[in-house]
Amino acid sequence: MTVHAYVGGSGIKTVNAAYSSQTCPDPTCGYVHSGNRHGDVFHCRNPYWDCNWQGDVDHVAAMNLLNRIEDHQINRFTPYREVKKILDERFLRRLESRVGARIVPLGTTGNGVRGTCVEDGATAHGRTPSILRQPKLDVGGGQPPTRPSSVPVDRAEHAKAAGERRQKRCI
Repeated sequence: MTVHAYVGGSGIKTVNAAYSSQTCPDPTCGYVHSGNRHGDVFHCRNPYWDCNWQGDVDHVAAMNLLNRIEDHQINRFTPYREVKKILDERFLRRLESRVGARIVPLGTTGNGVRGTCVEDGATAHGRTPSILRQPKLDVGGGQPPTRPSSVPVDRAEHAKAAGERRQKRCI
């Protein structure tokens, strides 16, 4: 590839490809999440505002890699966890500027932003910020809801399974 680039008069630059197909290429969004990519289709699932950017994942990755050529924070050898942290911090800054309020992260998971707290305040034009849509959190730990069954239950089997002992009558 180097020879062909040299013959064609082009140059080669290497960049870090971490999260390039999971990051929204819209410069006003930049939301990073594994749910943005489904196979060969990219659809931005930003939970804070309706971005809905859609496209082919290869095209999205190419756009993000083109932008990373001039990125001074993310170089070729930046660890992928550090890349994720940098991209999440950039998204939070965009979110703050979009809402006009100070965003305080409550905590993060491996998938990205888990929740945020917005401090109330007016924007530069005197308007109050719009209400953010918070992602639904699955905290787990509970039992799944049970459905009523239409199948009759054998009481003897149920009692046996529950550990109850029934005494038999002898005649």
